[in-house]
Amino acid sequence: MANELPEDLVTQILLWLPVVSLLRFKCVCKSWYALITHQNFVRKHLLHNKNSNTHLLLKTSNKTMDDYVVSRISYEGLQITPLTPLTQPVHPQYFRNGEEFVEFSEVFSISVVGSCNGLVCIHAYDKLKVVIWNPTTRETKVVPESNLPIFAPAGYCTHIQGMGFGFDAKTNDYKIINFCFIVEHVPMTYITGMGSWLAYVDYVNQRDLFVLSFDMSNEVFLKTPLPDNVNGQALLVLNESIAMVAFKPVDDNWREIGFDIWLLLKVGVKDSWNRLFTIGPSIARIHQPLGFWKNDTMFLTKIDSGQLFLYDPSTQQITDLQIHGHSDSKEMQLVTYMETLVSVKGGNEFEE
Repeated sequence: MANELPEDLVTQILLWLPVVSLLRFKCVCKSWYALITHQNFVRKHLLHNKNSNTHLLLKTSNKTMDDYVVSRISYEGLQITPLTPLTQPVHPQYFRNGEEFVEFSEVFSISVVGSCNGLVCIHAYDKLKVVIWNPTTRETKVVPESNLPIFAPAGYCTHIQGMGFGFDAKTNDYKIINFCFIVEHVPMTYITGMGSWLAYVDYVNQRDLFVLSFDMSNEVFLKTPLPDNVNGQALLVLNESIAMVAFKPVDDNWREIGFDIWLLLKVGVKDSWNRLFTIGPSIARIHQPLGFWKNDTMFLTKIDSGQLFLYDPSTQQITDLQIHGHSDSKEMQLVTYMETLVSVKGGNEFEE
């Protein structure tokens, strides 16, 4: 029947199918294999499904095995009954690229750098390895080591404090950014074509805090000062805009704190910060914001256990998601990604 249908019609039908089905359909015939693995079809399928097939990746630590686990959470399935597990392991104990291994059970710490077009960038700190991974196709690629100099000029450190990952629309390629100074050791926040980090510059008796953004295509930096007297702690993504979590002291002695959630309407413009809502000290005392879900609801992690909760700012209600992570909540990360055919190898075809 495939031979009787016009190729354009076959293409239009296949564009509606999920990635898992397309991976199976590569085996139907040579012409379907060539079509599904061609870069033009991969790009069309990506654009056609841009706002669907979204999932969440949760990086936690396995308390019994003392290693790291990356799990998948269905974006729409957070309301599923407790009888159905919400988390599904999606990666093996190690990533392999030919004869080269990156074993997460043997590294001191890993970080999910970011996700873009279905590709996830993971950094293993003590092994200095960076891996690009498509969780859906299960392809992985170990990135060549950085050529940053071992010896830096006086006053600069060589330790990589920040890392970013994103897409350059001009070259139709992906970029990894390493920082060796001024950036806080915090994960990147990525919105279309731009990565952002909380950063600082120290002056005499003063620290200048700001958001440092990098345009992936034009390779230029943009600086956005924080609102006056605001102590930013983390950047998140809300509706394709940068959101910030900031400490809010309840008293002058900082005996109790809450969290203010801010939204940046325009990168580079200080006056475009807008405070959305405040999380009170009764919640902030034992929980830490981790990311956004639908309608401004937030994922919170319990500080002492890594337990995952959902917080609705309109009702101030907290829902236990029955997902447990690392006892150190700072080790937990939540990243949104989508299912795509995008290959970590590049080119027009996957290698078999």
